[in-house]
Amino acid sequence: MQEEEKFTKIVFRRIVILKNFLLSGCKIIVARPYWKDKQIMAVLFSSVLLNVFIWVFLLQNQKENTYPIILHYNLFFGVDYLGDYEKIYLIPLSGLIIIIINLILGHLLYLKEKLAAYFLVFIIFIIQIFLLINSYLIIKINS
Repeated sequence: MQEEEKFTKIVFRRIVILKNFLLSGCKIIVARPYWKDKQIMAVLFSSVLLNVFIWVFLLQNQKENTYPIILHYNLFFGVDYLGDYEKIYLIPLSGLIIIIINLILGHLLYLKEKLAAYFLVFIIFIIQIFLLINSYLIIKINS
């Protein structure tokens, strides 16, 4: 019984140390000037808001189907990609991955090249708009 208590205390102490380490690392990262730039934060907030809207829009409008749905439509060739309804959630997921990658790259470039960091954050917003349009069209095509 005492060995189990010792083990739990050791594990708990290590969890607390890890939590403190991660929190201090987050404070250092957030204290950098990249996160204090109002333009970057405004565009980033708008992009994340659009991504959340895409998730909610797809969750509300997509009905569970047993048959494949149209996931990609081309004006010249027509329907060229069918799949399960769950694959529609790859659209906002890809947007979320792009947000994370561009944020990391923008953070790394900010002190050396501010214009590149602004460009990366602005691209996030443009991509989210295109993903929203794509989501809307896929829902309308499958209705």
